[in-house]
Amino acid sequence: MLLLSHPRVGALLALTILLPVGAGAATLQEKIQNSRQKLEHIHENLGQMQAHLAAGQKTQAQLRGEISTINQQVVAVQEKLVGIQQQQQLAKSQIADLRAKISALRAALAQQKSILAQQLRAAYTLGGVTPLAVWLQTERPGELGRMSVFYESLARARSTLIIKTQDTAQQILKTKHEVQTHETRLAQLARQVGAQEHTLQQQRQHHAALESQLADRIAADKAKISELQANAHILDGLVSRLVVQFRRQEEVARAKAAAAEAQRKAEAAAAARRAAAITARRQTIEQRRLAQGAQAEQRARQEQKTERARQVQRAANAQKQAPTTVVRPPVIAAAPALPTTPIVGHGHYPAPVNGPISARFGAPRVTGGLNWQGIIFQSVVGTPVRAIAPGMVLYAGPLRGYGQIVIVQIAHSLLAIYGHLGATDVHVGEQVSTGRQVGSVGSGGELGNDGLYFEMRNAGHPVNPLYYIHN
Repeated sequence: MLLLSHPRVGALLALTILLPVGAGAATLQEKIQNSRQKLEHIHENLGQMQAHLAAGQKTQAQLRGEISTINQQVVAVQEKLVGIQQQQQLAKSQIADLRAKISALRAALAQQKSILAQQLRAAYTLGGVTPLAVWLQTERPGELGRMSVFYESLARARSTLIIKTQDTAQQILKTKHEVQTHETRLAQLARQVGAQEHTLQQQRQHHAALESQLADRIAADKAKISELQANAHILDGLVSRLVVQFRRQEEVARAKAAAAEAQRKAEAAAAARRAAAITARRQTIEQRRLAQGAQAEQRARQEQKTERARQVQRAANAQKQAPTTVVRPPVIAAAPALPTTPIVGHGHYPAPVNGPISARFGAPRVTGGLNWQGIIFQSVVGTPVRAIAPGMVLYAGPLRGYGQIVIVQIAHSLLAIYGHLGATDVHVGEQVSTGRQVGSVGSGGELGNDGLYFEMRNAGHPVNPLYYIHN
């Protein structure tokens, strides 16, 4: 029996026309990928449906071949049945002839039985008379021979009639048996042919029903294939539109990236130019500061020379006014010693530590070189160093010539620098408040004695810290 069902027909019935992908997809590229996967699924199902349709058409062709074979068999059986019916008609004619013959034989047998009965009655009438008695009692001896011949002929005729009657009866029985056998065989053959025709008719009806069902299924498969092809066409258009849109977005993104890259390069170039300008300005400021330092040192030496000359002049004037005084060689005044008493500032910020200031802003260093750009507080090692104002820590760590330092940005362009620390207690990026401990006083180093180096810078230039703190 041919199968008319398919396991994927129900699943294929659930396919509907695909609409454009909505906002559920994360990106346009994901929409394109999803649409392509659905298109591949539709093509796969379309191929399966086409294979299923081809199998159905093949099955339909097989059914039609089988129905054609059955029709040929039906035609052959019908022809055979027609032949049997003709044989039945011939047999009926022969049976009618046999029955007529039987009737004639029966009539002849009846006649023969009647004649034989008459002969028997005549013989019975004669009784036990012997031929000799008949000869002795006859009055006409000449007729005796004729009577003897007559009786002999009559006896022979009677014997022949009896035999013929027996043969007729046997022939009647034989003919009846032949007629009955022929009728039975024809009836059995007719039943067989009728049953065969009925079976073939049922097979033809069954195959016709199968062909009708298969034709309906093929029509449904064709409709589904048309629907799948329409779906694939719609999805092809959607994918094409999405690809065009994605390419446009890529072009826009590349253009934006190129513009951003160009802007970044321009900004980088501008930043490089600003950095170069700042570096050049710093170098100029440093050179100017170095020149100012050299000029200040030269002015200090010049002032010392002028002061010595004045002292010599005063000594000479004094000698002229007092000639009796013993003339002594002039004493060259020593450089003014660094003050060791607290110096009161003019600012509104508190001092980072409590202690006397041993070096002022702009004073020459003991070791020579540049003048001090900050001030030095004398303090014992380990004394807490506190922030003079709130701000953010820009640097906390070692720096050559300054030991451990902490740099805090107080305002937009104002920096507080705490140097020659023994340890730091803050980290870069930390916000500190006024009085927050940023570290502790270190020992020795370039200062010569234990203490804190404190510097203030405004817009990168060193300024006198006493303008900002009070002590």
